[in-house]
Amino acid sequence: MGGPDDGERSTSETDTDIDLVDEFPPAEVTRTDGWTSPGIRWRRGVGNALVALGAVTGSLAVVYVVDLVVGIGDVPRGVTVAGVDIGGLDRRDAEAELRRELGPLVVRPVELRAGGIDVSLDPREAGLGVDWSATVERAGEQPWLPWARLASLFGDREVPLVTTVDEGAVKAALGRLAQERVNRPAIDGGIALKPVEGVHDDGGVLPQAIEPKVGTRVSDLNAAVAAVRVHWPHAERIDLPVEVLRPRLTAEAVHAVLEDTVRPLLAGPVLVRGDGIDSVLLPEDIRQALGFEVRGDGDGATLGVTLDHAVLSSAVQSELGVTERPARDASLVFRNGTPVVVPSVRGTRIDWERTFAGLAQTLATAPADRREVTVLYDAVEPAVTTQDVHALEVREVVATATTSGHAPEELAGADVATGALNGVVVKPGETVELEAYAAPPPWLAVVEEAARRAGLSVAEGHRITNDTETAVAVHVRSTATTVRVTLWGTRP
Repeated sequence: MGGPDDGERSTSETDTDIDLVDEFPPAEVTRTDGWTSPGIRWRRGVGNALVALGAVTGSLAVVYVVDLVVGIGDVPRGVTVAGVDIGGLDRRDAEAELRRELGPLVVRPVELRAGGIDVSLDPREAGLGVDWSATVERAGEQPWLPWARLASLFGDREVPLVTTVDEGAVKAALGRLAQERVNRPAIDGGIALKPVEGVHDDGGVLPQAIEPKVGTRVSDLNAAVAAVRVHWPHAERIDLPVEVLRPRLTAEAVHAVLEDTVRPLLAGPVLVRGDGIDSVLLPEDIRQALGFEVRGDGDGATLGVTLDHAVLSSAVQSELGVTERPARDASLVFRNGTPVVVPSVRGTRIDWERTFAGLAQTLATAPADRREVTVLYDAVEPAVTTQDVHALEVREVVATATTSGHAPEELAGADVATGALNGVVVKPGETVELEAYAAPPPWLAVVEEAARRAGLSVAEGHRITNDTETAVAVHVRSTATTVRVTLWGTRP
């Protein structure tokens, strides 16, 4: 039993213990009923976590080392080539996998498009190929950093194919394709003329428009080669650079000429009215004479119509040619032994150029029953006019000579020579070759004698030259036994 002192001590000791506990809390307090303080529980949790982390880290380190050792020399994980997964394969297997999966891709025809035209290119003939080994090498080595190896488990890395391109072969192959399949010139357009048998009694001609069309041309072979190099073999189709070639004419320009000019020209026969005689041009005649040409460039280009006037004239020449009159020269003839001037006559000749110059315009507006054109003539002047002959002043006898008493056989052929020489005018400075008349010697001699008497020069070989200042006209008469020569001119 305690006394007062004991009670006081007990109280004092208790107070002291309480103060000590408040001031210095114990690290852990454990009660007999199993309760543990929060601090103890926190430290135990951290310790356990550290132990677990260490175990995991150790395990990962072991896995990393094992993975690194096992993967040495293999393609890194996550690597794909054109969609083919080769990650983790050794390089030989990776190359084999690529050949197996992508081999058909790189030998299939290369589809090209140029200006709306689809063509195919054989990659082997064009020198296109794949370096499989270099493609695998491009995938690189295994990564050494742990986090890089960890990332490869969750993502892919695409590696492009390493292609080989023989640019000379590709350019040559593309050039051939361009020439054979792509390059085509622009069609300017025009009008086609088709004979149609049995449409008319005179034959018909059907004109049809040739529509203008654009052309195409591979504009840059070097750029085409570059496009193939960049896009082959993945692209389904490769577009080549193409230049569009524009025609010079528009469809409107072609159809305007067809309707306004060509159809009226070929609508039926054309009456060609000559001087007292007519002829007819048939549509087929006009078709053969028709021609077309593009005139101008750019937006102002037009389709010109031409007519070959020589072709048109030949179609009607046989009928209308007789309406032409040749010019007639003035001449000097002898009547009753006296010189007489026969006047010149002006002739006429058809001017086909003027006749057909307005044919297209005329027929474009002519009624169906008045399809005709009038022949136009040009005057043809004579080479020797009446005034020219009068200017010779052949009006009086300047010399005569006669030979007679010959046997008929001596003057054989004289009548023919006489007819040829009679009326010949020898102008000053001109020469007459008497041998050209094949005359007998007596005839030659009497002509030469008359020439000497008139003052003309007579040379060997029966050459007579008029070296006087006036013209001399020859008049010859002959019989079976006689030849008489009279020279007319102007006395000095």
